[in-house]
Amino acid sequence: MPPHPRRARLAKPLGLLIAAALGAVVLVGCEDDASPPRERATAPFTLPVGAPAFDPRAPAWSVGGTLHVGERTLELDPAPAAFVVTRWGVHYLADGSLWFSDGGPATLVARVNTTRLHLSPDGRHLGLMDRAHGPEDAFGTHLATPVVLDVATGDQVLRSPATDDLDDLDLEDLYEDAEPVFLGLDAEAAYVVDPVAGGTFRLPLDGADPETVRPARVPGLVGERGTPVSLHAEEGGGMRLAGRGEQSYLDGWLSPGGDALVAAERTRGTWYDAADGTAHRVDTGDRFFYLGGWVDHRTFYGAASARGSASGPTGRTVVVTCTLGERRCEVVGTEFGLPERPTLLFGTGSPALL
Repeated sequence: MPPHPRRARLAKPLGLLIAAALGAVVLVGCEDDASPPRERATAPFTLPVGAPAFDPRAPAWSVGGTLHVGERTLELDPAPAAFVVTRWGVHYLADGSLWFSDGGPATLVARVNTTRLHLSPDGRHLGLMDRAHGPEDAFGTHLATPVVLDVATGDQVLRSPATDDLDDLDLEDLYEDAEPVFLGLDAEAAYVVDPVAGGTFRLPLDGADPETVRPARVPGLVGERGTPVSLHAEEGGGMRLAGRGEQSYLDGWLSPGGDALVAAERTRGTWYDAADGTAHRVDTGDRFFYLGGWVDHRTFYGAASARGSASGPTGRTVVVTCTLGERRCEVVGTEFGLPERPTLLFGTGSPALL
C-alpha cells in the first residue's frame, strides 16, 4: 500500500467521529452485542502485588535511582521518572515502561509509553494512559487508552479505548495537535481528555457508561500535594481561594483537611488559613522550600534547600515535615546535594518545582 499523506487522514466529519467514538467506548465487564468486546476487555498486563516493609504514608522522594520512603531506601534500576507508593509496593515509570518494587530488585511490568501515574484518593487504584497496547492506525501508532488497575489485587478495573475504527485516523498527527491526558481519579471514576472521542470524559469505575463533561465541571482531583485550586492574593500578605468567576493568576493547593492553602509560586515555608487567608510562616531550616505532599490532614512535607529557583532546588537539600500550627519543621532522612539540573522527584512523578 502506498504511503498515505498524514494530513489527509482525518476524513470523517467531526460530529460523526465523536458519535462513533462515544458509541464505541467500552468499559471492562460491559459487553455490547453489536461489537467484539473481547479484545477491548482483555488486560494486556496486570500488576504485581507485594508486601513491603516501608510505611506508605511516610514522605517519599527519589534522587536518581535511590527512592526514599520515610527512613527506608530502595535502590531502583532503572531510575524512576515518576512513581507512586502504595501499601502493596512502588509502581514507577522509566524509559516508557511501568516497573514495580516492594523493596527488592525492580520488576518490569509492561511497556506503556506514558509519563504520568495517578492514584485514587484512597490509594487503591492506579491510573495511566496506555499508549503501547491499543489498536494501531495505518502508520503503527497505538490508540492512547485510559487504564485503571487495582493495586491490591493487580487486576485491571477499566480499559476504555475510544474506538477500534482507526481507518480514517492518523493518531500521531492528531496527538501532536491535541494530547490525550489522564487527568486523575476520584473515589468513583477516572477523568480523561481524549481527542479521538472528542472531549473530556468521566469514566465510572463500576462499569457504567462514560459521561461527557465540560472541562470547567471536572472536579478538583486530589493529588499528592492536595487539591489544585486558584488563589487570590490579599493586601497585607494573605491568600484566599479565588471566587467563582474571579480572575486569578495564582495556582496552589488546598490541604486534604480543607483548612490550609499552599501557593505554588511561593518558595518559602508559608501556609495560609483557608477560612480567613492569614499567612503562617514555618521554619523549614533553609532558605527555599518546595512542597512535596501531605502525610495526613495536618502534616505536609517538602524539600528545604540552600539554593533554588522556579526550576527547582539545587545545592544542599533536605526533606522536612511540617505540621499545621507548629513553628518548626522536622528533618526526615539525611542531607543530600543536588546538581544544577534538578533530579529530585516527589510522589506521582511530581518534580520539586514551584
